[in-house]
Parts: sequence; structure tokens; C-alpha cells
Amino acid sequence: MATNTCNGVLVCTDGTNIPLQAEIAEGTESTLTTSTAFTGVAQDIGDYAPGKVVTAGLVSADNGFSYAYILRQGVVEVNVMGSIKGTAATVVPLNKPVKLQAGDKLRVLTTTGSTRQAALSVFTNQGTSRIFYKIAGGGTTESLVDLQTSNSIGNTLQGQTIVAAAFTSIDSTKIESPGGGANVINNLGNLVGAVPACSPGVYQPAWQPCRIPVALNYTASFVTNA
Repeated sequence: MATNTCNGVLVCTDGTNIPLQAEIAEGTESTLTTSTAFTGVAQDIGDYAPGKVVTAGLVSADNGFSYAYILRQGVVEVNVMGSIKGTAATVVPLNKPVKLQAGDKLRVLTTTGSTRQAALSVFTNQGTSRIFYKIAGGGTTESLVDLQTSNSIGNTLQGQTIVAAAFTSIDSTKIESPGGGANVINNLGNLVGAVPACSPGVYQPAWQPCRIPVALNYTASFVTNA
């Protein structure tokens, strides 16, 4: 897969803008560092601006965008929205403000324009941010698993309620699940929540306010016809 220039910006409460740019290989989760054109040397965001409070951000990729997040001590601290260059309309507010610490990194996954990588980014009523992902195989129910543990959504977020979500996928008309995107299914097989899919190369993904309860044995999935 190709290596392309990935850009971004993080906006802080004091008016500071953290400029981001790095050469990133498509299909490999990587760290997006500060732009050397503005900061002299490439640095992780936490090392560049410790103590700054980030409230909004945007990542821009050449061909395909799946997800981005601030990583803190091995865990997703908060998700950051992204899109393909030329489709974004705004820098998107984070689900919660984050005071940067030394060691914090901005991790991103960019893809080719044809990679069927799907990602469900969520934020819960307890302030938890997680990402559930799957590369679609075609014509089946595609189960989404947690990015860091490979567990189901029920095992990961048991007892929490999803209050904001975004689902990125290029499959568009191939998706035939209710709501045209990702579904959360309870232990009885009933639909408890739906998050529409957005193709980042067509529209800028945005957070959908929602109220989706999660309990043990709940699953997240989407259905494709090919």
C-alpha cells in the first residue's frame, strides 16, 4: 500500500492550534506527529503541548480514512474525527475536552480508496471512548470488535450507554442493515441502536447523538450484500 501525507489540526481552549503532518502508510495504524514546517521537529502531541486542553480536531487523509484517536497509556482517551482531503466542512468538537499529558499520541488509520475497513467510534455516558472495527468480507453479517481487545461491544462497554457515535465505511449501497449502517443487537437478538454509515470520501463524518444501552452479550454488526 502507498504512503501518503496525512494532515491534521487540534484546537485548544487557549486558542492554540497544534499543526499535524506525517507520511503514513495506508492500512497501518500510525502516529500522526506535529508538522515540522511549524514545530521544527516532529513530536507526539503530548510532548509538544503538555498541559494544553484540546477541544476539537480534524485529520485529513489522501484516499481513505477509518479512525483517529488520542492514545493515553495504552487506552483510547478520546476519538478524533477525520475525512478525505476536500470533503471536510468543519473542525469537529471532541466528545470531551482532553488536557494533554507527556506521552499522549494521536493515532490514525488511513486506507486505500477501495479498502472496506469499517469503524464504529463511540462515546458513552461514563466518558469512555472506544472504536469497533471490521474489514468487510462481503455478503454476510460483519461483526465489529473492539480495536484494543478484540472483544464484543457488550464485553467492552457493559453497563454503559452510548451517547454519541459515528460509523465510517465505503460500502454505501452494499450495506443492508437497519439504518444503513452499524447495529447494536441485544442478547435476545433485538435491535437496540443503529448508526448510519458515512463514506469519508463523499461526506465528512459527524457525531450522531444517540442513546444506545449496552449490556453483557450485546453485539455490534452490519450486514452487506456483497
